[in-house]
Amino acid sequence: MQGPHMTTNEPESPSAPPPTRRGAPLVLSDVYLLTAESGGSVAVPGLTVVLDGSGLTVRKPDGGVGAVVAWTDVSGLVANKRIRTPAGSPGVIVEAVTPSRTHRFVVPSDNPAGLEYEVTQLATEVVSGPPKSTSGPRSLSRAVTTALIVVALGVIALGVLMATGTVKF
Repeated sequence: MQGPHMTTNEPESPSAPPPTRRGAPLVLSDVYLLTAESGGSVAVPGLTVVLDGSGLTVRKPDGGVGAVVAWTDVSGLVANKRIRTPAGSPGVIVEAVTPSRTHRFVVPSDNPAGLEYEVTQLATEVVSGPPKSTSGPRSLSRAVTTALIVVALGVIALGVLMATGTVKF
């Protein structure tokens, strides 16, 4: 059985500003799953992908849950390739990387740049984790080490100046 064939296209210039995420789930409708068995040449149509605080949920055309992947199992989430869907609409390839495979979806979008932006924002929030703090024991240790190096260099410089007779006490 041969599925719909997809063709790539040149990236389109963004026609609308990227939408702003407000913590709500990102619901992607009329999504195509690119099957791993076909090397990505066969697309399963009619899916809905929901990206929310807990993870990625794939819903079948009948509304049933096809798969659920928790964010703890996702090591990467990207949307940076443009493609035409089998229906001829502009779309974006969204990839979710897990230890066992890369799940690739083609998402139709009239605003590919906006979709790419939203997925990137979500990936930053949930896949990369919260921003790392620059204060605390590690940065204090770094500050103490830097101060010790500066003091040591000062003592060495003073010793050299005293040895050469430039500075006398």
